Formats: sequence, C-alpha cells, structure tokens
Amino acid sequence: MNWDSTCYSVKRSYLETLSQNNVLRHCQGQYPGQSDPGHEYRFSTNPADYSITDIIERDVAIIGGGSSGAYTAVRLCDFNKSVVVVERKETLGGHAETYTNPFTGYTTDIGVVVFHHLPVVLDYFSRFDVPLVEIPSISTNLTYIDFTTGQEVDFKPPTPSAFITALRTYLSHLDKYKYLDNGFNITYPVDPDLLISFKCFVEKYGLQDLVSQTFAVNQGYVPILDISMIYIFKYLNANQVNDYLSGSTLTTAQHNIQGLYKRVASFLGTDALLDSKVLAMERQSFDRELKPDSSPIRILVQTSTGRKLIIAKAMVCAIPPMLEGLTGFDLSKDEVTLFRRFSANGYYTGLLNNTGLKESISATGPGQDYNVPILPGIYSMSVTPEGLTQVYYGSPSVLPESEVKTEILSTLKRVQQARGILTSGVEPDWLAFSSHSPFNLMISNDEIRGGFYKNLEGLQGRRNTFYHGAAWDSQDSSQLWKLTDEYLLPKILRLV
Repeated sequence: MNWDSTCYSVKRSYLETLSQNNVLRHCQGQYPGQSDPGHEYRFSTNPADYSITDIIERDVAIIGGGSSGAYTAVRLCDFNKSVVVVERKETLGGHAETYTNPFTGYTTDIGVVVFHHLPVVLDYFSRFDVPLVEIPSISTNLTYIDFTTGQEVDFKPPTPSAFITALRTYLSHLDKYKYLDNGFNITYPVDPDLLISFKCFVEKYGLQDLVSQTFAVNQGYVPILDISMIYIFKYLNANQVNDYLSGSTLTTAQHNIQGLYKRVASFLGTDALLDSKVLAMERQSFDRELKPDSSPIRILVQTSTGRKLIIAKAMVCAIPPMLEGLTGFDLSKDEVTLFRRFSANGYYTGLLNNTGLKESISATGPGQDYNVPILPGIYSMSVTPEGLTQVYYGSPSVLPESEVKTEILSTLKRVQQARGILTSGVEPDWLAFSSHSPFNLMISNDEIRGGFYKNLEGLQGRRNTFYHGAAWDSQDSSQLWKLTDEYLLPKILRLV
C-alpha cells in the first residue's frame, strides 16, 4: 500500500536560494521557508563576537538528549572524546519519562517502559546501577472495551500458543532481511513484501494470529493494518520476537526509567545543557579541505544561563528530522528535500487520578478487521498499583495536545457511564501528560522504491554531521543503543 507523505511546506523562494553545496549561514529564528524579510533577525556564529566564557569547544556536539543522544554521549566519553549535549527539556531521556507521586514518592514510568534482553541493555543499566526485572512479554486475561461506546466487548484474541506459532513463521520471513538489522540498509530493487501492508502480509502468509498482540504492544503505528511491512519489520524486530519466545522482557525494578537518565546527566555534568535550544548553526561543507585539528561546526544555543557558542569537530543530530523542529539549523537543499517527505503518527501518554477505574481495559473495534479499532483513540487504560489510571493514545497524524486530552476525558466519561462507575461529582485530573509526537516517521512506498533511504544514508558524515534516532531505525531504545555501538560510533570515531 502506498503512503502519501504529509509534507511540511518550504517556500519556493527559500529553495531557490540554495544550491547543492550552499547552506544558510544565518537563521531567521524560524524553520526553513518561513522567513519573513520584514521580521527576520540574525544570530552570529563568529567566535569573535563572544567572550571566552561563552564559548564551548568540544569534539562532538549532540543535539537532542533523548535515548539516542544521551547514550551516544556516554559512549563517546568512553573513547575519551569530549562532548556537549543540547536538550530542550529539563531532563535527559526524551520519551523516557517518570511520574513521581509527591506524597508517597512512588514512581510510575509513563513513556519508555520495556527493554530487550541484549548485552547493550544489561551493560548500560548495570553501569549506572539501575536494576532491571523481568516481566511477562504477553498479556492475557484482558478486559476489552469498545471505546466509541464505553461498553465491554466479549472479544477473545488468539491464544498465546497460536500467537507464538504465527510468530515463529513471521520470524522466518524477518530472517530474510538481515540487512535491516541496523537502520534502513535496503537492497534494490526493493523486495515487494517489504512494501505490502501488514494486513496484506498476514493474509498472504496466514499469520492473522499476529494482529491482536501486535496492535496492543506496537503502539503508535497508525493505522497499523495499512502500514508497509518495512516499518513493521523494524518495530516488531528480532529483539522483540526473541522476548516473546522467551516469555519475558525487561523493565526497571523501581518503575523509574528517569533514574537512569538522572545518573547519565550527573555523569555528563555541565556538558549536558538542559532547557536549551539551538538558535543558529554553521556547518562547513565536508568537501572543504580541513586540517586534522580543525572544528568546522559552530552552533549558537540559548541556555538557562545565556547564549553559548559551541565549536565542535562533528555534530550528531538526535532529534526527529521534521522541518518545524529544526529551527536554527543551516539545512542544505538535500536535507530539506529529504526531511520534508516524512510523515508522522501521533502518540500520547498520560496519568489520571479520580477515574473510578478498578481494572485495566484495552481497546477493541467490533466489526473492524481483526477487531482493530479505528484511531485516533485510546489503546488502553491501565490501573497502577497506586490506583492511578495510565492512558495510551494513538493517531494517524500529530494532534494538538489539548484536543487529545479532551478526547481522552470524553472517552473516560463514556466508560464510566457504561460501567456504572460513580464518581460523586469528583472530576478526574491530569497528574502527567506527554506527547511523544512526531512518532514513527514514514515515507511513501514510491519514495522507498526511488531510493529515499539510500539518499538519507548519504547524509551521514556530510558537513561533519551524523544523524541518529528512531527515523533512522525504529521507536525502540534498546535497538537504538545497539545501532549506536555497531553502526554510528565507528563512523564518528573515524572522523574525530
């Protein structure tokens, strides 16, 4: 099934000012194409314009302190490379978020929760003394709800045994694409099975028993039945399959993934610039002759203590490559042309109090193929040990947070009414809410056939810049850490 990318418009006037080897030397404080000549403002990246106390010189500058960026920083330090991490949030970890009850101190992970049985995972958590425990990889005895009505539905998914049988056959297909283990290293012409939809794939190979569990666990891929298999193979990867076959996966013992990232932040110290953003950037062309000790990267950032100019030998961009999120970047024509083709899903998590729910409930769609509900909507509402309600919500496109929160509360009200839950006039309130959007960046099948990922890979190392994160592999922290060690780190170290 072909997907049409939702492109972010870039003004023709902007593109016409660029050539293959030309970049913007200054930023107008907006994402490329939005500059207004009457209101633009410019930032200098000339070291002569800054005091020595406001200049940071490092081997590598990392933009984004999420799962990929934070791990890359730690590993570069292991090779005696100096780093600085620029993170817009007040904590490292990105989607790895934890709610702490201010009264009890009890912690609840509301973002990244599970990890695979991989050496890189065990080593990372052990290094920072954050214990892991095993939990079942398959959930059973779930209560299913049609969230459009709030009514319970007598839906019986395939048994765990049937799912595992289908999974083994699925793995035999996945094994054909070893070149997808790290990144999108596609061979051409593209295998047709990579471009058929998940629905067509399971029907072609009799793997219908995969659908229910995959919808429930591989959240944020919307609509999952229509998504091309190349993305399903990346998300439902060999690491996850092995967790299913072993019967368990890993999570933090204290339900506190932020415990890891707080220790990473402590390890990085002042080299982690939190609550900071890029204002402007200048990256010299990679085809320019550079001296071994030269530093062709200049990045001006706004920090909590003022503006700082970073001078580095290389840069790692570990944030989603969506144009509206790249304010301040000196994007080349190739970068703009590729990044504007991405479309993204919306994915949201939250924690509510005073819902009256006593048991966890999961979404089902009566009358829909394989009972997969039509989204946008809720995946599940689970009850935590403290009696709070954890919510997961997905959408085919990125939605305003206010709209998602309103819809979740409306759905909750339907569930309360249908299940006879009395609230005595007490309204639920949000204890935490987080948008993980843009989630699952994809392109159309035509773009994949046309060599998009080959061209995207061609950006690596150009202008001393490397790209990292889910768009280059999958929404899977464990896999992204593996990608760092096996693919990205060797490339960076050859340069710096």
